[in-house]
Amino acid sequence: MVLIDGTPSYSCTREIGTLAGRSVVTVEGLGRDGALHPLQQALLDEQAGQCGYCLSGITIAGVALLARTTRPSRDEIVAALDRHLCRCGVHNRVVRAVQRAGAVLEPPTVRTGDGA
Repeated sequence: MVLIDGTPSYSCTREIGTLAGRSVVTVEGLGRDGALHPLQQALLDEQAGQCGYCLSGITIAGVALLARTTRPSRDEIVAALDRHLCRCGVHNRVVRAVQRAGAVLEPPTVRTGDGA
């Protein structure tokens, strides 16, 4: 899973030619200046990476959610991550990690459409 122009997308279903001129961010490209993205750090802090199989998808989908709202409800988190939560049983840790990351991120800028 990758972010294409900020939207989570399955990279395995995309032809490379359809991505010309678009922003593509992988899980490896989320951090800045050698630091982890706050969600990556929170997942480590909460010990939410049980097997690692689903973690890349959880991370990308979680980052996209946090770009829309830094204070998502538990239901919003579960809905955003539903396709990625597997049977390893760390669901509560993942939810806490998203909430923890949101607490340190700036709220998204809201554009009103009137030039303000």
